[in-house]
Amino acid sequence: MADHLTTKERFQGALDSLLDEVKHDQQILAAILCGSLSYDVVWDKSDIDLVLISADDKKVQSRSIALVVDDINVHAQVVPRAEFRRELESSFHNSCTHSVYARGSLVYSRDPSIDALFQRIKDLGERDLQTQILNSAQLALALLYKARKWYEVKDDIAYTTTWLLGTASAIADIEISLHGELVDRESLPRALPLNLELFGVIYSDLVARPVTKAMIEKGLDAVDEYLESKADLLFSPVLEYLKEAGGEPRSMTQIEHYFRRHFGVEGMALACEWLADIGAIEKASTDLALTPLSRVRVQELAFFYARPD
Repeated sequence: MADHLTTKERFQGALDSLLDEVKHDQQILAAILCGSLSYDVVWDKSDIDLVLISADDKKVQSRSIALVVDDINVHAQVVPRAEFRRELESSFHNSCTHSVYARGSLVYSRDPSIDALFQRIKDLGERDLQTQILNSAQLALALLYKARKWYEVKDDIAYTTTWLLGTASAIADIEISLHGELVDRESLPRALPLNLELFGVIYSDLVARPVTKAMIEKGLDAVDEYLESKADLLFSPVLEYLKEAGGEPRSMTQIEHYFRRHFGVEGMALACEWLADIGAIEKASTDLALTPLSRVRVQELAFFYARPD
């Protein structure tokens, strides 16, 4: 009879068999199904990704194990309940861990507190979306600069295409975020119908046709136009933070500290430089001592907001 089962039915049957065993283990409080079986299409080379939440005990530590059920591999992670809770409550909702859990399914639970926590995983607040957008926009800028370097300086169309396709993935994350959804590894195919014209230029045409210089230039210009047209939205936390200073320059040390603490985002210099390049903010410098004992002062990069309200 197994020969007549579809691939998904085989995998679902293996999961059900494992859960029947797990439910008899009093130390396992819940099971979260992640990966393709939870939200996508499985195939013969797939496996089952499962997070097993265990009761708290000093002897129990988080660990990864490889199980097998009916000749199907199960990649399982055993995580104590307290560690699971800390991991989710202390991390920003744009994290990879959060994305994995949010696309997953709670397939078994004997603990109402885990039920409630799992439900909150799927809620995306305004700060979560801002963080997600900010991270994606910074990545898009970094990849765009790489693409421009390989085109304008090294005249390498093939490698420029690689970087431009990477930029398309970052912009897909932005589009998904702007629609209030959580980004994941499948953001690009999910984002295509949201902006067909843009992704046609920076993705579909590049993989379906022989790439020419004209196509590269059109793609680079399209990314520039997209980012500049949405700069105030994509980088609103940066603009608001600098605006609050009332025209006083804020050093990169201050900027990095603020965004690391409040958004979990680092490497803000690239975004600030780009915002200055398009005239959204102004560039400056402030005095800096390299060590607490230094008497010499050097100039640290700084930025300020100067646009009229």
